Amino acid sequence: MKDCCGYVNVFHGCGEIDLPKPEGLAAKWYFIKACCGNTSPAACLPFSAMSVGPYSGGYPSGYGDHQPNSFARPDHFEGGKELLGFAHLHQSGTGAIGFYYNYAVTTPRYDDSPERRPMSREAAEPGYYTVCLEDIKCELTVSGRTALHRYTFGHDGGRVDIDFEGTGLCCPGLRRVYAGDLTVKKVSGDTVTAEGDIEGVRIYMAVRADSDIEIDGAKARVSVPSGRVVNLRVGISPRDMDSAMRHAGAEADFDEARSEARRLWEAELSKIAIETDDERLRGIFYSNLYHSLVKPADWSGESFIYDGGPFTADFATLWDMYKTAMPLIYMLSGDIGSKVNETLLRVCEATSVMPVELGLSRNYAMKSIQARMLGFYCLFTAYRYGYDIDPKRLLDDFRRDLFDEGKRDFTENGRCVSHTFLLDMAEACALAADIASETGDTETEKLLRPYAALWRSVFSDETGLLRGDSEYYEGTLYNYSFRQMADMDSRIALAGGKERFVKLLDDFFGYGAPDVVLPTDPHNGAVVAEGMKLGRFEGFNNESDTEAPFSYIYAGRHDRVCEVIRAGMRYMFTDGRGGIPGNNDSGALSSYYVFMALGLFPVAGQDLFLIGSPFVKEASVKLYNCRRLDISVDKVSGGDIYVSSVSFNGSPVSDYRISAKELLSGGRLEFHMTDTPVM
Repeated sequence: MKDCCGYVNVFHGCGEIDLPKPEGLAAKWYFIKACCGNTSPAACLPFSAMSVGPYSGGYPSGYGDHQPNSFARPDHFEGGKELLGFAHLHQSGTGAIGFYYNYAVTTPRYDDSPERRPMSREAAEPGYYTVCLEDIKCELTVSGRTALHRYTFGHDGGRVDIDFEGTGLCCPGLRRVYAGDLTVKKVSGDTVTAEGDIEGVRIYMAVRADSDIEIDGAKARVSVPSGRVVNLRVGISPRDMDSAMRHAGAEADFDEARSEARRLWEAELSKIAIETDDERLRGIFYSNLYHSLVKPADWSGESFIYDGGPFTADFATLWDMYKTAMPLIYMLSGDIGSKVNETLLRVCEATSVMPVELGLSRNYAMKSIQARMLGFYCLFTAYRYGYDIDPKRLLDDFRRDLFDEGKRDFTENGRCVSHTFLLDMAEACALAADIASETGDTETEKLLRPYAALWRSVFSDETGLLRGDSEYYEGTLYNYSFRQMADMDSRIALAGGKERFVKLLDDFFGYGAPDVVLPTDPHNGAVVAEGMKLGRFEGFNNESDTEAPFSYIYAGRHDRVCEVIRAGMRYMFTDGRGGIPGNNDSGALSSYYVFMALGLFPVAGQDLFLIGSPFVKEASVKLYNCRRLDISVDKVSGGDIYVSSVSFNGSPVSDYRISAKELLSGGRLEFHMTDTPVM
């Protein structure tokens, strides 16, 4: 097989969606979110703190020509397909998070160059990006925590400008964010530093060039030597200037760094080897796997919240990441998984709360309207996967967060401003109580069980769904009614039994319903509001209900799981810049695709994987614990979407469920497929 990096399209998901026209069941689903993946082609390493990429000022990663958008097709702005230069640190797949990085904008130019310039010969591979501006060949790569720039000028008279003051975005209608208390210094003939406060965090930047640098206000200017080639090394730290200087001063040859970046990506991507007769599918798979392993960013040793130790950031959308992105990382990458665990625990201990978003910002309450306590779902997942987490420390931190002042609505009154908040907290209490029971902490178990039972209070006995007297973030009561819960038997009984539960799911997925018309106008929110009244599945355009198809398993209808998943994978994911159906949200959608290809769905926080409908012939997964999971599928033709039987290490898997502990012990998972529905 060709090396995995060779199958990756770094630009996958960077543009407006360009999906196949939905047919059949997929035509019943309604998109409510922006129809773009919002990924970035910036050069980076797996989970690297540093990234460096093209900068147009566009929404939301700084690349492209999208204006701010939250639903339908994005507006585009003139000049957005041209570049202002190259910037450092990028979000991956997010929508509006309130801060956007894009620090130290670096621009190679001539005196008469326009501000924006068209691109030519743009190309990228994992860890490397290149483009031509005028006759300047621009190349970017990363080594450790150092961003490397190489600019080859076509004629004399060039220079490289570095703007330390401008950060964020600059597309029309969006205010640029500026660093406060900015100080720029020339340290030596070839090195400059800058530091300033951005989003409450002191950011330290250092640039070292292989030619002279001069200071011009908030900018630095690098001269071009006689060979017309300029090399820059850029270091950034949220901790101190010594770290930034150390990164900028690291000795690294550009070509060697590029080769090493590709080697590191190959090592990470090859942890899953697949076999398929469809080369296009292989490209889609590895492009999605690549975008699943960009975040979170490893800033270990440079925390701005606590001293020393592991520190990971850019959990920009933890309410999306906790479902499949973090379980995939935990399965494959033990080093970063352990660092994530320690970060979440230490942030909770330092701030007394578990954030639902963590970036280079001190606004820990940012995006608190989305969810609650989801960092604990990640920790519970890691604990169930066999990571070394002290259960006493985990439960101590859980109680600390649960009884924080901001959660008294739940702990004292048994209600929350959103029913989804209450579900998040009640289910987290159930999962924590199980761990307490297993580890002999009867006091904590006794404390948490009454809170775990509160989930019933937000469901309607009459409809079997969540009650309508609540706001639902990025969805409706329908989207949040079909999550996998700790006590699914009681949940289904509340809905009126299995037959009634299946009917509710069928209505949600549009069985027997007419096709919908998807919104395209980003200025007509009323159309989206009307569409949301359908109470329909969001079609993998958003993560709020991506677990819903697997709830059919608990009611004995695995055939429905297969039909929904295969329709979604056929019509909602494809190759190219428009190949991700919505905001990828730090790998949330791309990791979902990876799991679906393997025929597995991880239930966050539980010792459980659910069986899907795989569409690769074979897969070999190198697990984080040095064991291996082999997957084989006997038939992958178009009609053979149903699972007739599945076995693990020769033993039948009953009820389409397998424990995470068992699966991650390694072995062989065998699927037998058929074209006939199997319940």
